[in-house]
Amino acid sequence: MSTLSPELALVDPDLRADAIARLPPVYVNAFLEFPPLPVAAPSVRTPSFQLGAALAYLAIAIARTVAFDAVVFAGVAALVLLVSVVA
Repeated sequence: MSTLSPELALVDPDLRADAIARLPPVYVNAFLEFPPLPVAAPSVRTPSFQLGAALAYLAIAIARTVAFDAVVFAGVAALVLLVSVVA
């Protein structure tokens, strides 16, 4: 098998036919097939879901959101107060 320039294959009809003939056949429905999933080794343990950790994360996320919203609200309120006093 010789190295073939793609540009040459686009220009020369004989090289193009030869290049197309050397391509592997295409299965048109290959995108519908799923590859087999690997089987996990029995010695590998997957971490279990812990409800306590999820609730703690949720509580921290809510507290951070409330604190950020309070800071933004106080900043906007101070800015409005400052503009109303100056104007």
